[in-house]
Amino acid sequence: MVRRRRGFFDDFFGQDFEEIIEQMFQNLQEGRESEPFIYGFSMTQRPGEAPEVREFGNIQPYGKGIKREEERKPLIDVIETNDEVHVIAEIPGVDRTDIHLDATENRLDIGAHNDFRNYSERVELPVKVDPRSAKATYRNGVLEVKLKRVEPKEETSHINVE
Repeated sequence: MVRRRRGFFDDFFGQDFEEIIEQMFQNLQEGRESEPFIYGFSMTQRPGEAPEVREFGNIQPYGKGIKREEERKPLIDVIETNDEVHVIAEIPGVDRTDIHLDATENRLDIGAHNDFRNYSERVELPVKVDPRSAKATYRNGVLEVKLKRVEPKEETSHINVE
């Protein structure tokens, strides 16, 4: 048996990526999945940093099988500008009144729940923001949250040498 070299995805998932996909298709063919399953990931890389991989969907690969989650993880992009941080999340199938957002200076918690769909995700923000500055819009299944960046306050303090 020839074994191929482990790649990025194998390292990320902790097992052979092809085995995970094969298990998903096998579950479909055997009819064990009565509801649709959604699984995906997005990968971003800033210059000089390691790639950041975010998973989304309502299943998570583990061991030799698939673990179904009660809540879906939405596909999320985080975009920094000079003045703001934009968080964009795909959460189709809910009304804007179903969406619940909580923010701190370091993270944004997204929840959306109705009788048919449940989404939940905690987004760690790349810089500090002012949570009171948050503005959110929801159109065509896409949530966009804009938060103003907080400039770090550089304080100088004199230190006595003993």
